[in-house]
Amino acid sequence: MPNYSVFQANPEELKALIFGSDGTTARPLAVNASAELLVGGATVTGGTLDAVSAATIAGGTLDAVSAATIAGGTLDSVTSISQRSFLEIANTDVATGDTLTALPAVTTAVLGHYSYFIYNAGANDAVAQVEISADGTHWYTDIPTTTVASGSVAVLVPTRFLKYTRLAYASAVVGAATTIDVYFNAQGT
Repeated sequence: MPNYSVFQANPEELKALIFGSDGTTARPLAVNASAELLVGGATVTGGTLDAVSAATIAGGTLDAVSAATIAGGTLDSVTSISQRSFLEIANTDVATGDTLTALPAVTTAVLGHYSYFIYNAGANDAVAQVEISADGTHWYTDIPTTTVASGSVAVLVPTRFLKYTRLAYASAVVGAATTIDVYFNAQGT
């Protein structure tokens, strides 16, 4: 078919519909006259909601939910965190030992940026490393052992992404324990 245009030549007519599936049927997503996405028959626009408890959402930002039913279904879990959201997990006054010990793993699957801030509050040096895992059982050392001198700070930022991330720590010298404060800081995606 020589000399036949394969693409739509008029950009105004080059449009696509976006569909979602209800499990059996493909259905187009709907918007109102202002091009705002309709969710379960409701339009979400400006404002702030601080808490919802068995209420109807008229619009805005949802900060907390307690036993709320959202039109068309129930909110069972949160699968992402807004980019403006901030998460901090503090582990303070952690005593080091002679062998690497891991802090509890953090599920980092829905986080965009995250790092470990380590302050060595003790008299001796410590070592720390970041470990990552896809299954929470088998761990890979993402950032090799880093020495954190007494009275100093280190920030470890993972270089690879997997579902789980944790920090492992130990005394730098056998028998020379110290105390560290570890802060996991993250932003959502």
